[in-house]
Amino acid sequence: YLRRLQCVREPYMPPPDEVYQRFNELFPFKLTPDQAMAVSDCYEDLSQRDTPMDRIVVGDVGFGKTEVAMRAVFRVFAGGGQVFVLAPTTVLAKQHVATMAARLRPFGASVELLNRNVKESERTAVLKRWKDGETQVVVGTHILLNLKKEMYGNLKLLVIDEEQRFGVKHKDQISALKASVDVLTLSATPIPRTLHMAIAGFRDASLVTTPPPERRPINTQLQMYNARTVQEAIQAELDRDGQIFYVVPKIQMMAGALKRLQNIFPDLRVMEAHGQMKGELLDAAMDDFASGKADVLLCTTIVESGLDIPNVNTIIIEEVQQFGLASLYQLRGRVGRAGRQAYAYMFHAELASMRDEARERLLALEECCGLGEGFKLAERDMAIRGVGTIFGDKQSGEVDSIGADLYLELLYNQLEKIEKLRLNPLPPGDVLTPDFATVPTLSVAYVATDDARCVADESLAGARSNAEVDKVLSSLVACFGDADPRSLMAVNYHRMRTLAGELGVTRVKIDEASGTVDFDVNAETEVKEMLVDNLDEMYRKDLTVTPGGIRVVALAGASIDVTLAQAVNALRRISDSLPSFIKFL
Repeated sequence: YLRRLQCVREPYMPPPDEVYQRFNELFPFKLTPDQAMAVSDCYEDLSQRDTPMDRIVVGDVGFGKTEVAMRAVFRVFAGGGQVFVLAPTTVLAKQHVATMAARLRPFGASVELLNRNVKESERTAVLKRWKDGETQVVVGTHILLNLKKEMYGNLKLLVIDEEQRFGVKHKDQISALKASVDVLTLSATPIPRTLHMAIAGFRDASLVTTPPPERRPINTQLQMYNARTVQEAIQAELDRDGQIFYVVPKIQMMAGALKRLQNIFPDLRVMEAHGQMKGELLDAAMDDFASGKADVLLCTTIVESGLDIPNVNTIIIEEVQQFGLASLYQLRGRVGRAGRQAYAYMFHAELASMRDEARERLLALEECCGLGEGFKLAERDMAIRGVGTIFGDKQSGEVDSIGADLYLELLYNQLEKIEKLRLNPLPPGDVLTPDFATVPTLSVAYVATDDARCVADESLAGARSNAEVDKVLSSLVACFGDADPRSLMAVNYHRMRTLAGELGVTRVKIDEASGTVDFDVNAETEVKEMLVDNLDEMYRKDLTVTPGGIRVVALAGASIDVTLAQAVNALRRISDSLPSFIKFL
């Protein structure tokens, strides 16, 4: 965040008035006052400021957050920039591509899709067009966060839809881009940490709380499961030629739910959808249901984001205590989008068997049944779970124990020290290992042919990360079975160098006699202490900070392969315990 404040970029020039008006006229509705204010906020961020935008737009499902994002995308595109739109599910990504292509292509923008269902050859072609500047907008899922570094060179704006659906690691990858990229985040119910950051002033926020015309509050019933209630709810919806979402928290529960539905309605047309289905089958199921080929869509939370079917105005959710507040609020928002009275039936377990926090969540959901109450619900969620850690892995947690004022004071003090916590990573091949006269190689007994062994050794030596080493090992195990001790030592050697390089360890010195391993670290003393202090106490006792780096106490007199394995374990624990944001400084 300090780096973002220090970054400067040229403001985006607005398009000519006639072009801007033509684009706006393609939107079939009049902007609500809140939408207009949010759009104005984004335009000010993009065209009047020279620091990157970091704005969150909070608004209920169907209240028009996407149109706010659409206009921000158009402003950046018109100014010559390229845009990533990040969505949590393939269903939502596909919907965004269709919507944005319809609006942007008349103005010469190329909009393309990237997700797990896009074939590798097409994916490569899309990224080449993006890199060459031929594609201006790419809509995708998590795959957008795992591209090669050079692919982010052209990126000017990152739009994140349904922010609450992304985990800490995904957000840290996003944070790595934030220093120089404009970021617009959309959410109906932001997680406690995000909401607190907006309230505390770390992020700008715009609220879209005006409901669209003819939108009615959803009639919500919260009770224990009752087959008669299910029967009446489904029959009432069928009588007005509508359709129903039937949601369960786990795929394994779908078979039982289907059996219960068939017992009540033997002739009911039921279609299934969940995240483990192949992409083309999932798309076909969604399209068939949207076209009216089934009465009920039995599904998991795959429908939580992006599915907009006006004819569905009843949703039934089982075991609601297993869902988070944001998920339940999003699911409920899937209905009531056509001016027709919508109903949400939420069935829970016995209250006595629930934890206090689960009961509080259900009570909050029951209270926040009006239109535009996503922000209010997010505040309740923050009160229930706490605000979390701004730069750590917890997205909720306690601040009340020290009070908000002291918390912010401590936070600002730490922010001033962040630059000192920078790691200095280096390529694995630059990590010195003086105790190994030659690089360990796979054994002839494990990989018999010279050519295959040479290729495998080169793959291990060329691995840039621990994940790549593991990938090579998986291929070896698939072809040749479990590795023998000598080959395993070769794998661990490369594991050690990749992990060491990521942490800024310049040299690894192993003393077999005393059982010590010294990691020389090219960093400030604060960094060395941080690498040790974040470990669990049971592991921390074996590590000490030295003037040159970190010393690990292993087994004295053990063979080199055993000590090497212990060095790898120590490096892995240190890496896993690091605050996630440190890796992206």
